[in-house]
Formats: sequence, C-alpha cells, structure tokens
Amino acid sequence: MLFSLMALSYAQEFCVKEKEGAFVDDPYIKAYTIRAVQDALIEANNRIDCADKSSKTIILKITNFSSMPIGYSIYQRANNYILNIGIELDMDGQKHVYTQSSYYALPSGSEGDIPKRQAFEDAINRIKDNIVSDFIKK
Repeated sequence: MLFSLMALSYAQEFCVKEKEGAFVDDPYIKAYTIRAVQDALIEANNRIDCADKSSKTIILKITNFSSMPIGYSIYQRANNYILNIGIELDMDGQKHVYTQSSYYALPSGSEGDIPKRQAFEDAINRIKDNIVSDFIKK
C-alpha cells in the first residue's frame, strides 16, 4: 500500500489533446485512440489531468489510417484486407511515432464494419503496449 502511494506521488501528469484536423471522420476511432493513449500513460504510472496547468501536454495525431485489399474471392471481390494505422505523440517538441498493421476478412457483406473495427482495436492495443514500455523507460 505504501509503495502504491509513493508511486502516485512521483507520477508525472499528462494531458492528451488531439491535433485539430488530424483525425479520421469516424468518432469511434477518435475516442478509442485517445482512450488507448490515456490508458497507456496510466499503466506507465502516470496521471491524466488536463485541469492542472503544470501537466505536460501530449498532442495526439493519427498520421495514417488506411485499409488495402490483399485477397479476393472467386468472384473477384475483395474479401481480405490489411489495416494500417500510425499515430504520433508530440510532447514538448519530442515526437514519438507508432505504427501497426492488422489483417481482417470480410467473407460476406453481412458483418458490416465489425471485422475492421476489431482489426483497428488489435492494432491500437499493440501500439498501447509500445507506449507503455516507452514511458516506463523514462
């Protein structure tokens, strides 16, 4: 218990803000990405507090969000894709860039956007793990 209180007292405070015009139009992708970065900072024993003026501001920017077909059905319709995502964290002029790729399949049109969102979540969660390891090292 004492150790956890000491860890909190020495934790840095961050405020994560998105760069204007840097996100894709999907509000789910925006919210999930911001939440994943905040969760990563918390897992790295830091605090999120945008009300405190002494908090370090991290500007979050999605630099790449694209999906490319990589496989086709016997009817020549794309049914396998690779999703690429890249984000940039800018903290006091120091930039950290993270990229990941994930595969998904749409064997029929009945799934809608679910496989693409699952691939996005998988890629962001791997980026989150990289952010945690980078901020623990600091």
